[in-house]
Amino acid sequence: MASSSFKGREIYIEFKQVGQYLRCTAIDSVSGQEVTVAGPVSRNPEQLKRVAVQKLEYVLNKG
Repeated sequence: MASSSFKGREIYIEFKQVGQYLRCTAIDSVSGQEVTVAGPVSRNPEQLKRVAVQKLEYVLNKG
């Protein structure tokens, strides 16, 4: 990830289709913190991935 708050960390990304929705989960390798976002299946998975990583960054910085 390009963000400075993820320096030295790996972010695991998981996609899962649930009905008409696509769930994207981002997991921080160091803390084990995870966040999930969902959107329609028709949405580009890269957009969901970007939002999930931004949400994870927010949660980690919130502390």
